Amino acid sequence: MRTINIKICGYDLDDESVRDIFLVRELSKLYHVTFSNKPDYVFFHEGTTEYLNYPDAIRIFYTGENIHPNFNLCDYAISFDHLTFEDRHFRLPVFQTAVFYRKCDVENAGDLDFKTPRPFTKEDLAKKEGFCSFVYNNYLADNARGEFFAKLSAYKQVDSGGNYLNTTGTELVSKLDFDRKRKFAIAFENSSRSGYTTEKILTAFAANALPIYYGDPRITEVFNPERYINCADYPDFDAVVARVKEIDENDELYLEIMNKPVLMPGVDLAKDREDFAVFLKQIIDQPLTTARRRKINPVRAITYEQNERLIARYRNTTLRTKQTIAYLYAPLKKISFFEKVKIFLFKKLYAKS
Repeated sequence: MRTINIKICGYDLDDESVRDIFLVRELSKLYHVTFSNKPDYVFFHEGTTEYLNYPDAIRIFYTGENIHPNFNLCDYAISFDHLTFEDRHFRLPVFQTAVFYRKCDVENAGDLDFKTPRPFTKEDLAKKEGFCSFVYNNYLADNARGEFFAKLSAYKQVDSGGNYLNTTGTELVSKLDFDRKRKFAIAFENSSRSGYTTEKILTAFAANALPIYYGDPRITEVFNPERYINCADYPDFDAVVARVKEIDENDELYLEIMNKPVLMPGVDLAKDREDFAVFLKQIIDQPLTTARRRKINPVRAITYEQNERLIARYRNTTLRTKQTIAYLYAPLKKISFFEKVKIFLFKKLYAKS
């Protein structure tokens, strides 16, 4: 078996947990993978500039965020985009096992292929302990998320288990288990863009909670629109809440929807992952001299890389500021009064927006 030297930016060379992530497990089926500070192949995401330290390596960009690849800085890319660019791009959204999720995280999301789902019964419905789940930590996502939370909460209590708008007062252990105990799950992406589909809707499916989805306009190309509530099908959130109320009050309708197929006809998630392995193999089986795809003028390349470093410094400063605020607020989270005030203010904010 051929040996390949790789670097996954953001991981230390002696971090054995890196071998458990999806990408490394796929590569290890084909090659003997070693981690090196003199890599032939560098895998990086938008949160690091470490890849710039390896100008001679083949650069492969990946992302779990709503980010377009910059092909001036990478040779190949793995992203959300519905994009054909010679042999340089592969579309692998996060719901497709998430390129860099660890095995335990993937298994926690449940059945990822949905070829033979188990029927959802009245007995399953009777086991539900709550109305709807809402699990998010990101305060800076699209305002739609908080706005809908406030509107749906006006109808019936929504249980928020994450740091954002938390209503439980406890630390979340498993999102899958949290969703499983509720009839509905709010599955809102951080933002709406064609192709940007993360694990949020898949986790709701795996938990047997009915997803209320907002995000990718092309979601119906993969997931059967009869199996979830798609906010894009309604004129506003008030209409979405009305539809949720209708389903919530009609057990037969709820069961009918929950037993619809999850995937659209012809969609084969396992086959997509097999094609991803082929994409990786086509890159690595070439000689290094022919695998390189960056053709940008060297002078322009320097400018691009300098700009990337400046952007990264700004991004890191912003992140540290957010972390400091979160650290300072953490003790106050234990005081229910402050959490209630925070939730009240957010609801008032979104009611006015």
